[in-house]
Amino acid sequence: MKTVDVTYFAIGALWLVLGMGLGIGMGAAHDFALAPLHAHINLIGFVAHALFGLAYRNWPALKESRLAPYQFWIFVVATPVTLVGLYFTLTNGPELPTILGSAAVFVGAAIFAAMMWSERLRASAATQADDVAVAPGRA
Repeated sequence: MKTVDVTYFAIGALWLVLGMGLGIGMGAAHDFALAPLHAHINLIGFVAHALFGLAYRNWPALKESRLAPYQFWIFVVATPVTLVGLYFTLTNGPELPTILGSAAVFVGAAIFAAMMWSERLRASAATQADDVAVAPGRA
């Protein structure tokens, strides 16, 4: 998972282009029926992937987590399932892909949150240990 940060950001960039293209197409056609899809592409596709990439870059220990590959693959695979499912839902098609994809996106986000909190607690403990090492007489 050494390049997960750059990979996340690159995937996010693809979602950005897709979301912007859909938005431009909707505007040109004056048909905004797919506006919820446009918003989800930009938020789940671009924003979430980019933020995950930035987090992995900013906290390199996240890359070493045993959960990192699971978090990455669950979120990356679930995103298109969710978004294609949302297209189906908005066009009166089956809702199951949206439901399954959304649940998996949630799981990927929850794993990420657990990883971030674990890193925060680890960093806090390390800071406290450093404080004690610097000033051993301080209580």
